[in-house]
Amino acid sequence: MPAPQPAPEPNQTHHRTRASPSPLPIQHLLSLVQNSPNPLTSLSHLESLVSLHPTFTPSSPLLLHLLRRLSASAPLHLPRLLRLLASFPRRLRFSEHAALVPLKAFSRSLQPDLALSTFKNFKSFFGIDPGVRSYNVLLDAFVRAGRCDKAEAFFTFFCNNNATVRPNIQSYNILIRGLISRGEIDRACEVLDKASSCGLEPNCVSCSTIVGGCMKLGDVKTALELFDEMLERGVSPDVVCYNLVIDGLFKKRELDKAMEVWEKLEKDRKVTPNVVTYNVTLDGLFKLGEFKMATDMWARMVTNGHRPDSFTYAILLNWLCDSGNIDGVSRIYSEMIKIGFPLDTVMCNLLIKGFCKVGWVNESLKIWDSILSSETKNIVSYNTILKGLFDNGKVDKAITIWEELKEDKFCCPDSITYGVVIHGLCENGLIGKALGIMKKTHTDGTGKLNAYAYSAMIIGLCKDGRLKEAISLFDQMEKSGCKLNSHVYNSLISGYCRCSLISEALALFDQMVMSDCVPTIVTYNTLIDGLCKAERYQKASMLTKEMIEKGFEPNKKTYSSLMDGLCRDGKFDAVLSILNHVVDKGLRIDTQMYNIMIHGLCLAGQVQDAMRIFIVMKEKRCFPDLVTYNTLMDGFYKIGLIERAMDMWAELLDAGLEPDIISYNIRIKGLCSCNRVAEAIELLDDAMTKGIMPTSITWSILVRGVINFRLIALHQRRIEPEALVDMTSIPFLYCEVITPPISNSACEGISFIVERERAQITS
Repeated sequence: MPAPQPAPEPNQTHHRTRASPSPLPIQHLLSLVQNSPNPLTSLSHLESLVSLHPTFTPSSPLLLHLLRRLSASAPLHLPRLLRLLASFPRRLRFSEHAALVPLKAFSRSLQPDLALSTFKNFKSFFGIDPGVRSYNVLLDAFVRAGRCDKAEAFFTFFCNNNATVRPNIQSYNILIRGLISRGEIDRACEVLDKASSCGLEPNCVSCSTIVGGCMKLGDVKTALELFDEMLERGVSPDVVCYNLVIDGLFKKRELDKAMEVWEKLEKDRKVTPNVVTYNVTLDGLFKLGEFKMATDMWARMVTNGHRPDSFTYAILLNWLCDSGNIDGVSRIYSEMIKIGFPLDTVMCNLLIKGFCKVGWVNESLKIWDSILSSETKNIVSYNTILKGLFDNGKVDKAITIWEELKEDKFCCPDSITYGVVIHGLCENGLIGKALGIMKKTHTDGTGKLNAYAYSAMIIGLCKDGRLKEAISLFDQMEKSGCKLNSHVYNSLISGYCRCSLISEALALFDQMVMSDCVPTIVTYNTLIDGLCKAERYQKASMLTKEMIEKGFEPNKKTYSSLMDGLCRDGKFDAVLSILNHVVDKGLRIDTQMYNIMIHGLCLAGQVQDAMRIFIVMKEKRCFPDLVTYNTLMDGFYKIGLIERAMDMWAELLDAGLEPDIISYNIRIKGLCSCNRVAEAIELLDDAMTKGIMPTSITWSILVRGVINFRLIALHQRRIEPEALVDMTSIPFLYCEVITPPISNSACEGISFIVERERAQITS
C-alpha cells in the first residue's frame, strides 16, 4: 500500500520565522521517510527529522504506515519507532486496531517481553487505553513463546485488576491452548469451568482444544467426559472435534468407543462426516485388523457420496503393504483402474512406494514405465523409485535411473534426491561412490545437501572406519546450518494460499527472509497469485516490484496472476502494459494469458486494442481458441461494429472450431441489437439443426429483440404497437415471417419465454 501523504502541521509555520532551518529540510526528510523502500532506512530518516526538528510532529497516517512496514519485515526495530511516538510534542491518538500491529508482530516473532513493554506504555505510545483485543494479543504472545507462567500471571491480573476491560471467551481459549501445550489438562479444565462461572459460555473452540489435547496425551477418559459434557452444555462439536475423538480412540485401540462416537456423529443434525472422518476410521480399522468392518466402512463412504481421495487409497495401500498382503494391493489397484480413479502422478508415486515396500519391484517398475511414457513424472517420482530400488537392493537399476535423471531436461535432483541416493549407496556399501557424489556436489554446486544426506554419509564413513572424514563432514554440516530451505518454505506458503490464509503466508515469507533463506521465483509467484485471488492487488503489485528488485525475472505464472487480478480490479491499462512488457521480453505467451487481456480490454470497450493483441497472438503462433473468438465477437457487437463481428464468426469457422451455444447467443444478440431479428432466428434454427440446443438466455434474447424493434408490426399483419401487449401470437408470427419457416420446437421454446416476458412488457 502506498504511503499516505503527510499532512501539513501548524508548527511548520513557526519555523519560517527562523533563518535556519527552513521548512525545506522537514519536507525533504518526510519525503525520505515516505519513499525509502527499506523501512529501516525510513526509520533512520525519521530519527534524523526528530533530532533536527524536535518541535515537529509527523502525521499519524505516515507513522502508522511505517509501523506496519517495520512490523512486517523488522519487528525487532519497532521499539525505536515506539520511543519516537512517545517523544513527539503533540500527543497522537491511534485506533486500537493500529496499536495491535506492533503487539501482533512481537507475538509472531516470539518476543513477549517487547509485547509487554509496549502494552505497559500503551497510553504514551498510542494515546488510548488497551482494550480486550490488546489484552488477548499480549496473552497470546506469552503462550506462543512458551511462557505459560507469565500468561497465567497476566491472565490473573486481567481478571482481578481491571474494572473496565474484562476477559472474553477468546481470552480463556488462549490460556487453555497454552495449558494444553504443556500437557496441563486439569488446569485447562479448571480454566474452562472458571469461564462458565463468570457467565461466559465455552464454545466449540474451548472444548475442542481440550479434547484434542487429551487425545494427544492419551487421556481418553477425560476427552470423552468433556466431549459428552459439550453435548450436555449445548455446545455442538464440529466435524474436526469428532475426527479428533474418533482418531484418538482408534489409536488407543478403543474400537467400540470409536464406533459409539461414530453413531453420535451420524445422529447429529448439525454436522456430517467428511472424507477425513472416513479416512481416520479406515486407518484405525486396518490397524486393528478389522478388515471386514473396514470394507463395510469403505462401502458406506462410497454410498454416502464421499469419493475416496488419494489419502484414502494411500491408507489402504500402506496398510496392505505393511501386512504383506500383496494380493490386497493388487485388488485395490485393479479396483482403482476399474472405477476410473485418475491415476495422476501423486497416485502413481504412492503405488510405486507401496509396491516397493512389499518387495514387488517389477510392478513398481511397470508403474514407473507408464509414468515415463505419459511424461507425467516429477522429481517426487524419481525420489520414490530410487528409494524403493535402493531399499530392495536393486542398486544397479537405481544408479541407471539416477544417471537418467541427471540427463532429464525437465526434472532436476533436489535435496531429497541427493539424500536418497547418498543414503542408498551408503546402506549398500558403496561409500566411495556416495562420497564422490557429495564432493562433486560441493565442487560444482549442482545440488543442495540436507541433514538426511549429511547424516547418512557420516554414518557410512564411520561404519567404514573413516572417522576423520566423518568429523570433517560433520564440521562442514554444522557450518552449513542445515536449516530450512526454500523447498520447505515454498510448500508451506503454497498451502496457506490455497486455504486463503494470506496473512499467514506473508508472515512466513517474512520469517523466511529474516532467517536468510532466499525466496525463489516459486515463492513470489505463489504469494502473488494468492494475493490476487484475495483481491489484495496493491500488495501483489508491491511484491512484484520487490521480486524484480531482487533480480528475479517474472515468468508466465507471475504475469497471468497479475493480469487476472488487475482485470478484476478494472485496471486494464496496467494489464496492457504487462502484456506489452512480456512481448518485449520475448517470452512466449500462452492462450490463457492472451484471453485474460482480450477479455479485459473488451470489457473496457477497448476492442481495437484487444484486436491488436489478437493479431500479435497469431503472429506469435499462439492459436486462438473458442473463448478468444467469442470474446472478440461479443466486443465488436457491443460497440456496434456488426461486420467486424461477423468477420470473427467467419474466421472462427475457418479455424476449424465448432461454435457452442455461447457463440450463437453472442451472434444472435448482436443481430437483434441492430434490428436484424429475422437473421437471428435463422441462426437459431441453424444451431438447432446442428444439435446445439438453445437455453433460456437464447429465447430471452430473441423475444426481447422482437418486442424492442417491433418486428411483428413491420410484417404482413402490421400489428399496432399497442397490440404487442397481447403476445400470444408471437411464436406463430415468427414461423410466418421467416423463410424458410423455423421448426416447431423453436416456436414452442419461444412460446415458453413469451409468458415470462408478458408482465414486464405490460408494466
